[in-house]
Amino acid sequence: MCGLTSAFYPDGVEPPSTDALFQALGASLELIKHRGPDSRGVYVSPDRRVGLGHARLSIIDLSTGQQPLSDENDLIHAVVTGEIYDHDRIRDEMQQQGYSFKTKSDSELVVQLYKRYGTNMLSHLRGEFAFVLYDVERRMLFAARDRFGIKPLYYTTYKGCILFASEMKAFLGMGWKAEWDMESILNNADFCDERTVFRGAKKLAAGTYALCRASGDVEIAPYWDVSYPAATSIPPPTSVEEVALKVRELLVESVRLRLRSDVPWAVYLSGGIDSSAVAGIAVSLLREKDPNATLTTFTLSYVEDEATDETPLAIRSAAHLGVELVKVAATEARLVGALEESVYHSECPVNSFHAPGKILLSKAVREAGFKVALSGEGSDEIFGGYPWLPLDYLRDPDPAGASLGLALPTDDERQALTEQYRNNVRRMWNVLSLNPTSAPRLLNLSTPLTLAGMWLGDPAVYEPRVIEKNGRPNVLRTLEEGVGARVSNYDALGTWHGLHVAHYVTVKTLLGRAILNCVGDRSDMANAVESRVSFLDHHLVDYVNSLPPSLKLRPMPNPDPTKKWILVEKWILREAVKPFVTPEIYTRRKIPFNPAPANGPPAGSTDKLVPLQRHLKARITQEAVEKLGFVSWPFVSEALKGYLENPNFVGQGGIDPRARILMTVLSFIVLQEKFAVETYKA
Repeated sequence: MCGLTSAFYPDGVEPPSTDALFQALGASLELIKHRGPDSRGVYVSPDRRVGLGHARLSIIDLSTGQQPLSDENDLIHAVVTGEIYDHDRIRDEMQQQGYSFKTKSDSELVVQLYKRYGTNMLSHLRGEFAFVLYDVERRMLFAARDRFGIKPLYYTTYKGCILFASEMKAFLGMGWKAEWDMESILNNADFCDERTVFRGAKKLAAGTYALCRASGDVEIAPYWDVSYPAATSIPPPTSVEEVALKVRELLVESVRLRLRSDVPWAVYLSGGIDSSAVAGIAVSLLREKDPNATLTTFTLSYVEDEATDETPLAIRSAAHLGVELVKVAATEARLVGALEESVYHSECPVNSFHAPGKILLSKAVREAGFKVALSGEGSDEIFGGYPWLPLDYLRDPDPAGASLGLALPTDDERQALTEQYRNNVRRMWNVLSLNPTSAPRLLNLSTPLTLAGMWLGDPAVYEPRVIEKNGRPNVLRTLEEGVGARVSNYDALGTWHGLHVAHYVTVKTLLGRAILNCVGDRSDMANAVESRVSFLDHHLVDYVNSLPPSLKLRPMPNPDPTKKWILVEKWILREAVKPFVTPEIYTRRKIPFNPAPANGPPAGSTDKLVPLQRHLKARITQEAVEKLGFVSWPFVSEALKGYLENPNFVGQGGIDPRARILMTVLSFIVLQEKFAVETYKA
């Protein structure tokens, strides 16, 4: 998994001395040492124009896999994070063709595949990765990130030097100073596009590479993207049963590849179908070689709130599979205790307890002696698991689904279902009107409206002078621009089905820029645990994306005699993994995975405040808020007073909306402290 940092000085930019560059790279690695506690390595080119640094978490080839890596002629140098799957097969093929490997590390494939294919080598990589490679002869730096953005990679410039790193905090060791990017903050660009809360520091987009030449020219371009067939395309003749078998085959292969490790590994197990399927497939594969094989699973136990605690489900799943289950207690006090840590590691605002909960979970995994954990992220975004997606599915007919012989609602029945699901979404998120307007069609889909509504869109949160200088927030427009003109056009023309447009938006925003960042890599690597995401193998995703929408959200007869239809989310996944999960998990409808404060102080407690209230009261002071320079203290003060005196304990994993605002403000306070950011001056 590991962490990397790099510096590239183009012509015309005076590089530091060799010693100074070594020291700067060392300071940079020190700030991300949590990503790679096992060893460190640094490469500095003879002309001092390139420096590469690597902090290693040893997973594959423990004895000889140290980085930076190089070829046999010392003309190609690279630092790589993540995992390259199917590497044994590719290595054997290349060795037969005369390519020479120094190690047995999967990461060395980056060097040798580059020697063979140049920058066209990215299509041959399978897995989650980020790397920076330097070609001495071409005087060119080549950086890339995996197709879904599972592994982070940031870049910026400092005094003419081009910097890349796994986390932005690594830039501080190179002398970079963090400044607020107010236009980005106002419009939640960290969620909507590749900007961050810091000026000039950007994410290299998922499925994208960067070429930095000695002339100073920087080229950034995509090499892969999520795609879907035209809504009117009729799939090749097949049966639903054959489709389910194909999904099963691809998912099993994905899990099989992710079991390859030279260190102990575990599985994250909740009460949902995603992690249960991964655990079931993993233990099934182990028992192909050893009938008595078992594995260890970990689950968060929300001991204070039975409504959100999935521990009983996880216990029954573990017993069914015959595997060990470790329960990790997640009280509100423990979640609040990890909140600021999650902000520091995520490097973005945090307004839920998902990331703190994952930090508690990964800490338990590491303390139990495991370095690798298989997880279930990505399934909801690929198979259609979110409660706002039915509205986008119902917007269009599905001729591809009809061609498979599926029974589907008529136009009038789709309209009736739309009203039913629209009311559900409004109750949950209080989003904007979902009726068609004169705005672009994309902005009327349920998904963008819901996702944009999760942010601080109220101008009253900010100082008036900040709004006056930067303009009013328009998160929805920023989200549309971040999705890109290609997808907006596909949606406007009806080229893609509404559900597939919604999937694309969700993959690019909620999954790629939030879940995989905050709840995935950052929360795991905070405790030096490598998480492997089986549902985001691109072979599996490409196939699932080609399927008719009605196999993901399947219209089925409604048990309620007053309503004809019900939509079953992730239907084709349920069919595919049925042999690996309990009947209870197979039939269970999705429940949001929401760790949240309990419904008030414990019975008999003399303290009227719950842990989140106490923490926010202590940390959100007038001095701290005014030091930010862009948040309105009168607004925050009123929200804090209301939340402390008259909190709304939502239940079912919900959080008082005022508390979410306050958690976001706290996030900015933490980032300012940790990154030494000066007060914003409009």
